[in-house]
Amino acid sequence: MPVTGNRLRPWVAMAAALGAALTLTSAAAHADVPAADPLANWTKGTSVKITAGVTHTTWTEKVLADGTSPDNRAKPRILQVVEIDPTAGGLTLESTIGTSGGSAEVVTDQLTQVSNTVARRPYAGVNGGLFQPEPAGAGVADTAAHSSVSATDGVLHSSSCWNGGKGSTGAVIQYGTPYITKLLTDLKLTGPSGETVRVDDFNRTPGRPPHCARDAEDTQVTTKPSVFTDPDEIVVFTDDYGLPVPKPGTDPTIAATADAGFEVVVDAHGVVTQVREGRGGTTVPEGGRVIQGIGTGAQWLRERLAVDDRVTIDQKLHDVTLNRDIPLDESVDVVSSFHQLLRDGSIPSELPNSCSEPRTGKDGTTQICIDSRTALGTNVYGRPVLVTLSGETVPSGDLTTNEDGAYLRDFATLLDAPGLGIIDAINLDGGGSTTLVTRPLTDMAVNTPPTDRVGGKYVYRKVADSVYAGVGGYGMYAK
Repeated sequence: MPVTGNRLRPWVAMAAALGAALTLTSAAAHADVPAADPLANWTKGTSVKITAGVTHTTWTEKVLADGTSPDNRAKPRILQVVEIDPTAGGLTLESTIGTSGGSAEVVTDQLTQVSNTVARRPYAGVNGGLFQPEPAGAGVADTAAHSSVSATDGVLHSSSCWNGGKGSTGAVIQYGTPYITKLLTDLKLTGPSGETVRVDDFNRTPGRPPHCARDAEDTQVTTKPSVFTDPDEIVVFTDDYGLPVPKPGTDPTIAATADAGFEVVVDAHGVVTQVREGRGGTTVPEGGRVIQGIGTGAQWLRERLAVDDRVTIDQKLHDVTLNRDIPLDESVDVVSSFHQLLRDGSIPSELPNSCSEPRTGKDGTTQICIDSRTALGTNVYGRPVLVTLSGETVPSGDLTTNEDGAYLRDFATLLDAPGLGIIDAINLDGGGSTTLVTRPLTDMAVNTPPTDRVGGKYVYRKVADSVYAGVGGYGMYAK
């Protein structure tokens, strides 16, 4: 029977009556109170179309009569969102390590490396995953080690955090879409007689895992920065490391890095071309690998590998959430994180409300967090979004309050605002790393302020990798 006028189907009427009865008989105190809109004190600017399928929208925190923000801050904060619709044109979402996997560069330099043709450079990009500068003893300035699993074009640059076998948070970027999950790497080296040994990591100093343990044998030695140690390791260097591999004594505070160790050079065909006592200073051959071992790792290499032997390096990327392996082919990029900000439209209960830079607010007593923030996620339309939260970009000379952001859970609450429509998001590196770059036509514009101070001047931080929306021929539909 069709519904006409105000008539309802019988089952609809019954449900409505029951709902009304429940409402009347329930205590008024239990009535749902609408949640406050996290963006109620923010003003949305006009969305700027960078190119077909890429839009840039800026939200500005409202200013009180005294010129401060409602959140006890000296100046208003800026929230910027870049939405990418790969169906609207030839777009792709990828990560890049810039010139080399072992060195850090500012985001603009990394994005410039994507293409020699100006018109094919990225439309928008942000800094990527967490990383840690290696000490100067690595032999080259601005040497960077990824803090957890990272990959570009299917090539791993680092292993995952261990976390008791639970892995670590990361975004697998494939076919124009980021998939956020827990990831665990499984790496092993197979010698000429079929014997195998575990590989601890890629592209960093043996004996010094940064930020997190790579296995149950790693022990923490410092907290700021967070550094672990393991005197028995095997680390593989890929040809996109781009630097001479580290020598012994990289970190004088970590005894394991002083181990002279053993080194093996492997060509693009997996054939050993050189073995030697000691390690460091070697350039990785094109398509090849350099394998460094210390402690029992060095002993395994020393006893089992010789020139002309053939070796295999097996690497698996395991999706812990869905209990499956992710094939590492050229379509796969991975960006690391320690925290998921939003999961299925909700803030995960385990997300800490952490802050690296707590400060006293404008009132002189209340603590605020000035950590700038960067996030990567997807919205209700399934489209990727790049997000930054920072202070204002102001004329040079007035930079004392440029860095500004939020506690981690407060940032997640902001991203959970209905007006943004973000469903899933991970926290990328923040603080001085936070950088948003867009390309209106030919030049790349930086939309976030520099907050690192070097030689008395504010500069943009050099980072390990970046995530960008760029020129692509297939977007999210390639399979």
